[in-house]
Amino acid sequence: MSGLVKCVFILGAALAASGNKLGSDDVVFHLFTRENPQLSQPLLPIPGSIMNSNFLPERKTIITIHSSGEGVTGNFNAFIVPAHLGAHDINLLAVDWSRGSGLYTQGLSNAVDCGRHIAFFINLLSSSFNYAPSNIRIVGVGLGGHIAGITAERVNGVIPHIVAIDPSFHGWTHHPDILKPGQASVVEVLHTTAGSLGYDYPLGDLDFYPNGGSNQPSCGADVSCSHILGYVFYAESISTVGGSKFVGTACASYENAIAQTCSGEKGVVFGGLGDKTGQSGIYTFQTNWQQPFAQG
Repeated sequence: MSGLVKCVFILGAALAASGNKLGSDDVVFHLFTRENPQLSQPLLPIPGSIMNSNFLPERKTIITIHSSGEGVTGNFNAFIVPAHLGAHDINLLAVDWSRGSGLYTQGLSNAVDCGRHIAFFINLLSSSFNYAPSNIRIVGVGLGGHIAGITAERVNGVIPHIVAIDPSFHGWTHHPDILKPGQASVVEVLHTTAGSLGYDYPLGDLDFYPNGGSNQPSCGADVSCSHILGYVFYAESISTVGGSKFVGTACASYENAIAQTCSGEKGVVFGGLGDKTGQSGIYTFQTNWQQPFAQG
């Protein structure tokens, strides 16, 4: 597994730094498109910065939000960015909030401010470029999963789809801004380290617990590896559109999902590019031990 989870950092970006507080200048939006798939164009929340970039209003947009201890060139984006750009012609905005998230506790305290800054950028796209929030999907990992919901709640409009990959557990049980249904038209959640690094109970409209959701068989007892596999699964679901899918089996409860005793209907799929409006429930699916992981 070591060769998989230590993906080569193929992305290039600027303006990495560290600090304590999270101001508006500490959240940078790195634009990747098919015209610049490996070296980002750093954008600030001002119209001129966006106008002089490769951002095209006729494209849909994916916004990615990393967790603590990473940056825009980290493993998460190294999987997610090429997967999306390879599958469809989009604007991909990778949020860099590493200045306020070097440590987990620092990122936890700055999560709400990060969401506010991202929402401000989305609202600027709407007001200055008539770019509808309905064109945006937000994909977040760890703390970024919760920040996706915080962002969507503060947007002037409705975000159609949030994908939260193994959203963080510690500090969120009683947090007023925890990820929840209703923050977007569809809130889709993948749990790969439920109860350790990742949140255990369902948080969205769709909650998937692969291999029981607590740890992934390919990783043994390595919880960090299981966390990483969350976005590896998501990237595969985007890259293999038309191929094998992560097909969920419906579960009667969270307890059934963790125990892998689900016996409901099959057909709801994790990840991918499709519209999931109206879908809901708790699901589990099994994976292969190595790539390709999807069995459906």
